[in-house]
Amino acid sequence: MVLSKFSIKARLLITLGVTSVMLIAVSLLGIRDLRYSNQSLHDIYINKLVPSNALAMAFELLGGERAAALRAAHAGSPEKADAAIAVVHDEQAELTPLLATFRSAKLSERERALVKRFEADRNAMDVAMGEVLQALAARNFKRAVKLLDGDVEDHYAAARQDVILIFKLEKDLAREIYTHDEQQVRRNALVAYVAMGAGVTLSLLFGFLLIRSITRSLRTALRVADNIAEGRLGNTVEIESRDELGRLLESLRNMDCKLTGIVYGVRSSSASVGAAAKQIAQGNNDLSERTQEQASSLEETAASMEEMTATVKQNAGNVARASQLAHESRDQATRGGEVAAQAARAMDEINSSSRKIADIVGLIDEIAFQTNLLALNAAVEAARAGEQGRGFAVVAGEVRNLAQRAAGAAREVKGLIGDSMEKVVAGTDLVSQSGHALEGIVESVAEVTDIVAEIAAASREQSSGIDQVNTAVIQMDEVTQKNAALVEEAAAASHAMQEQAQLLLRHVAFFHIGDEPDQGVEHIPVTPGDATQKRVAMPSPAPPRALGKPQRQRTAENVALEGMEQVAAVELAVI
Repeated sequence: MVLSKFSIKARLLITLGVTSVMLIAVSLLGIRDLRYSNQSLHDIYINKLVPSNALAMAFELLGGERAAALRAAHAGSPEKADAAIAVVHDEQAELTPLLATFRSAKLSERERALVKRFEADRNAMDVAMGEVLQALAARNFKRAVKLLDGDVEDHYAAARQDVILIFKLEKDLAREIYTHDEQQVRRNALVAYVAMGAGVTLSLLFGFLLIRSITRSLRTALRVADNIAEGRLGNTVEIESRDELGRLLESLRNMDCKLTGIVYGVRSSSASVGAAAKQIAQGNNDLSERTQEQASSLEETAASMEEMTATVKQNAGNVARASQLAHESRDQATRGGEVAAQAARAMDEINSSSRKIADIVGLIDEIAFQTNLLALNAAVEAARAGEQGRGFAVVAGEVRNLAQRAAGAAREVKGLIGDSMEKVVAGTDLVSQSGHALEGIVESVAEVTDIVAEIAAASREQSSGIDQVNTAVIQMDEVTQKNAALVEEAAAASHAMQEQAQLLLRHVAFFHIGDEPDQGVEHIPVTPGDATQKRVAMPSPAPPRALGKPQRQRTAENVALEGMEQVAAVELAVI
């Protein structure tokens, strides 16, 4: 069928689309009828009711003009005559826009002809009313009565006849419009009923076809799923559609084919698994012997590493003591350098003081020289004075002697100070050289200290590394012991895997492929091994989970592969 080529989603959308289109069509027809009725009412109101009302008011104004003039003429009162004249003029002014309103409407040819006749009679009546107004103004009431009963009455009767004909014509036209609208409504209602019937029919048809296609595919899917659940494989699945259910049936068919292949593969590989389990057990025995040899070698290595560790620790202690002594030597050399620097600064201060003393002695020498000159001048003046200056000359001579002695002493002191300054300068140079030598010693001691510190750090690292190696050897010894236990567990696991392979054959015998006869499970023996009491604990099956995302089922092949992976993991751990 054509619909089977579409998906369920597409078929649902088609069904909803057809229903929606028919609903929209019926709704549009109703909206069109409402618009047509509204337009018809609008035309009747604008083109019929409003003009007819205007014409009726115009005719009423004509009657009012005639009645006002007739009352004034019969009364014979000038005041009433003037009032009647004013009323006639006012009503004539009001009548003109009413006639204009009537003419502006959408009229037929018959209506226009009757309107022209009414306007002609109204104009003739206006002329006659003009003569009546002139007679009233002239207070000729008899002429006014005669004109009102004559020409005015005739024209008024003709206008009234025109109005009656116009109203009758309007009534006939309204009846025609009503009849036409009633027929149009009946036709539209018939179309709406047909559209609704077609929509309901198509919706029911598409719904029936959709439900039938879904239920048929679901029944097939349920049959295949039930057969697989009961262990019957090789089912024949016919796919008649390309929708989601068709893809579901295709997935079920693929699952059936893959399960069939898995069952064949598990049956054919169970013997291989048993043989592999025996080979693994033999390999585990060989591995156990090599593990024992490795454990002995590791014990000897551990003893040698302990002796090496003790030697390295002793070397590290000696290096640490040497580093401490080097640090002390560097500190003493540093302090000696500081003392030499202080001595150099003291010698500089002594040199500065000696220079100041030399300057003072030079000043004393100059004072003695000037004193000698003054004493010489005093002696000359005393000689000139004769006897009177003899005593003064003696004093001047003594002063001169003292000045000469002071000058000589100053020269001797200056010489001694100069000699001392030379020695101080030489001592300063020696102290400076000793300071530089001490600085070099300090740098050398610092370098030696750094080298010794590096040697100490290297010794500590070497000691730490040897400790780590020793720890690693001990751990390797422990791991080797554990590996021996794991080898025994691996042997037990290999025997358990052999038993699991035989049990797997019994489980796979549950499935029947196509017309294959029931093999049963009684003829498959289970050989208990020596390690059955040391069976490796298998994980308990997980509880069933609620249906959600599809998950991989634990097939017999997966169980066997997991057992082989466990044994391989044990061997890798041992290696």
